Amino acid sequence: MKEVRVHGRFGQPVGKLVAALSRHAGQKGKHVQVFNCFAAYRPGGPMYTVLRTAEESVRQRSANNTCPDVVVVLDNSLFASQDVTKGLKPGGTVIALAVGPEILGDKVAQYSFLQLDSFVSDRSMPAIEAGLIQCLEQCRVF
Repeated sequence: MKEVRVHGRFGQPVGKLVAALSRHAGQKGKHVQVFNCFAAYRPGGPMYTVLRTAEESVRQRSANNTCPDVVVVLDNSLFASQDVTKGLKPGGTVIALAVGPEILGDKVAQYSFLQLDSFVSDRSMPAIEAGLIQCLEQCRVF
């Protein structure tokens, strides 16, 4: 099983993006599970969504205490306000837009880092979706 946690803020299309990723995984013949995790609705408040893909049925049903293989950060201000790498497996991958690996600080040696910028042609939703699919295929999620 591969697990991806996508961090963003309310108002960003986190759920819509992960739904597109899950459809792509389903088209590749994977079993898929998605959980949205957020507190009370507050525009701009932090949230995350968990995507799990596997060759067989996914039995794990919790979005708490996740151990993702990949963490995607859609809002770079979240690096300063919370530990987005919490639970990330050793050697896991962090994907972010418009920042480099130095954003991880002292954790830079523990994880690999992919800049989403090199996979997108512009900042439109379809371009980010296509670029993220390429990143996750490179990470062998699909």
